[in-house]
Amino acid sequence: DQLTGDFGLYDDPGLPQLEHTLQRFPNLVILGHGPTFWAEIGRLETPGERAIIFGPHGGQVGRFPSGPITEEGVVPKLMRRYPNLYGDLSDFSPYNALSRDPDYGPRFLTEFQDRLLFGTDLCFPEMPVPMVDLLINWRDTGKITEEVFRKVARENAIRLCGLE
Repeated sequence: DQLTGDFGLYDDPGLPQLEHTLQRFPNLVILGHGPTFWAEIGRLETPGERAIIFGPHGGQVGRFPSGPITEEGVVPKLMRRYPNLYGDLSDFSPYNALSRDPDYGPRFLTEFQDRLLFGTDLCFPEMPVPMVDLLINWRDTGKITEEVFRKVARENAIRLCGLE
């Protein structure tokens, strides 16, 4: 967004507007998506870690959080509290959130296996989709079970979209 320097819908650090929406509409499934949402899987040192931000001339001025998750952020807390919050694994930001800590990432997938959905919001033949390789690797190395893999890769989306 060249006007505000942010991407997607805006929310303050800690996602209070998302929480208000989850409270107000408990029967509405909300898919958490994008850099601002997934940056909050771990506690942030500064609000600037929430997303890649672009300046007025298009240059990147922010960054994704990196390194192990030493303390949980608001995303897992909200997912525990609100069963209508789901996680969309369709772009690079959830890949970064999960892969930055190879111990925490599989635990997060396992805990929320019924509400995480892999997909992509853009698709072309040469498109790199690192989440695919990550999920397959974690399944093949036993970091997640076959059941977790199937739910995240396919079954949750089928159930949510009523395609059963």
